[in-house]
Amino acid sequence: MNADELYAVLMSVHDDTLLLPNAAVAEVLARDALQASDGGPQWLAGHCDWNSRRVPVVRFELLNGGGLGGDPRRERIVVLHSLGRHVPGGHIALVALGYPHLVTLNRAAMRPMALDGTDREELVLSRVRIASQVALIPDLDALEAQIAGALATA
Repeated sequence: MNADELYAVLMSVHDDTLLLPNAAVAEVLARDALQASDGGPQWLAGHCDWNSRRVPVVRFELLNGGGLGGDPRRERIVVLHSLGRHVPGGHIALVALGYPHLVTLNRAAMRPMALDGTDREELVLSRVRIASQVALIPDLDALEAQIAGALATA
């Protein structure tokens, strides 16, 4: 790997695309791994059992001020390694539309963009243009803190 290259994944969510480091993705599970929760905010979709751990599952688009939609049959649960500062077990999961796909990026491939009007600045590090696609880079530490807060009150 060239020092100027970054391995990342593009992950589709309803009306948006997330850009995450490839190393953040632990595993992709089928939609039926999601066990819905009755309490808590709508963006906290529930949890999945993964490697003997109860991992909270989030709909990032709802947390970031977007809407819900898409074909539920295409949904996947993407388990992420978290920083472990806020959520015990060191993992969180996101609902994605389809499978994340690997991309190799360099500085020339990405152009900074302004945040959308609905983006929550405390959850979004940046938006970037990659070729013809715009992607959002979430703040995984802030996301983990939001999840921990919701779990504490649920």
